[in-house]
Parts: sequence; structure tokens; C-alpha cells
Amino acid sequence: MMRFKIIMIIWLSCSLSVQASESITISSETGDTLMIHRLKDGELWGSFMITDHVADSFAENELIVMQIDQHQPIKLDHQKLCGSPARETQKVSYSFQSEPDQEQWQFSSVATSQLDILKLTGWDKETYQHMKSDRRPEVVDFPIQSPIAIESLWQQFIQAEQVVFRYTTDAAESRQALFKLNNQRKQLINLVQ
Repeated sequence: MMRFKIIMIIWLSCSLSVQASESITISSETGDTLMIHRLKDGELWGSFMITDHVADSFAENELIVMQIDQHQPIKLDHQKLCGSPARETQKVSYSFQSEPDQEQWQFSSVATSQLDILKLTGWDKETYQHMKSDRRPEVVDFPIQSPIAIESLWQQFIQAEQVVFRYTTDAAESRQALFKLNNQRKQLINLVQ
């Protein structure tokens, strides 16, 4: 499995370098990796990768949630394709609580029981912002500055102290990866110039 992950990372780096004109790589303390790419057409995309050799891969049917500082969390939705089979029912939900006075969203808990089906099918817009992503077993690619990205996302990234990804592995383990952006601010700003 370790060889497969190393080969996958090398392949991913090579394929992204063909599309990207510049990239920044940030590692978390848990060993996961966040790459931010400026594509040749000027768009900015992020790639969040499980690279810690502990977790096998993202659970196919579970959420991947991104939160920048205390902004509203973003649910990285699967890109829906015509003719694709229905996914399994989601079993994990992350709870966030809004602080009304400060417009901040605090992470509160992970639930693994069956929840309200309406919340699990996208009726959770009060809690999450939704954004399409491209998911593979160990990598999720998401737009940061592009026509399909959330409009304020790039500004959140360049002003942020940290970004956190919460996800579940195919071994049913709930995990989070925290990336500190303080030291990367100058490089992030340089990506758009």
C-alpha cells in the first residue's frame, strides 16, 4: 500500500505540473498534504491529499468538509455525473454551531448515526456552503478562484490563519487535517500575480 501511495503522489505531481504553472505545497502535522495550483488559464485550484500512510483513502460516501478559520464550513460535494450509480447513504455528519454576534462557525461534534435524510441530501445550506469537487480515493481537487468556486473563497485563503479538512476514511475513522497558512501568505498572494 505504501508503494502505491508513493507512486500515486509522484503521478499526481507530474500530471498537475502539466496543467499548473505554479504550485504551493503545505503539509499538516498529521502528514496530509494541501497543494494550491495556479493553472495555465489563470484559475486557482486546491488539492487535498491523504499522504500519511495511516489512512487508506477517503470513504466514498462520506463528507469532506473544508473550513477556513471560523468562516462557514464548505461541503466539498461529489461532482455528479449522468449515469453514475447512486452512492451509499451517508453515515457521518459534522456539527457546526454559529456564533451569531461574531459570524463565526465553531466545530462541535461528529455523529455516526443515521440523521435526518433531508440534511444528508443537500438541505443543509444553513450550515454548509456547497462546492463541487473532483474526488478520487486519496485526493480531492476543489476550485479556489474560478467560475465554479465560491466567490469569497480566494479572499478567505489569503487572509486566513489556517484551513481545516474534516473527513472519514474507508476504515470508518473520522479525521481532520489542519494546515497553517501564516507562513504561506506571501506565496499565496504571488500565485495571482
